[in-house]
Amino acid sequence: EALSGDQDTINDVTCLGELELDVARLTCHWAGDSVDLTLTEFWMVASLVRRPGHVKDRDQLMQEAQLFVDENTVTSHIKRIRKKFKSLDPGFDRIDTVYGMGYRWRDD
Repeated sequence: EALSGDQDTINDVTCLGELELDVARLTCHWAGDSVDLTLTEFWMVASLVRRPGHVKDRDQLMQEAQLFVDENTVTSHIKRIRKKFKSLDPGFDRIDTVYGMGYRWRDD
C-alpha cells in the first residue's frame, strides 16, 4: 500500500527515504546499512515513521514502545537512536525535537 510522500509499506516493510524498517523481522537499515537498535529503540522509530511529520509526545512513544518508565527514559532512548543513525550518516537529522510536545520524523 503506498502512503504519502516517498513512504511505501509492503508486507510490514516501511521505506522512507534512506530508511527501511521491517516490522516482521525487527530490522532497520539506513542507506543500506544495518542500524543496531534495541527492541525499545526499534518500536520508537517505528512509531515515529508510521506518521512522518506528525508529533508524538513522550507518553505516546512510551505506549507504542511498551515502555513503563519515566519520560526522561524516552529522551535517553531518542538520544541513543540519533547517535546510532549518525554513526552511519553524520548528516542524519530526521528526528526533530518539538520542544514542550515530543518528537517527529521529518519526511522531507
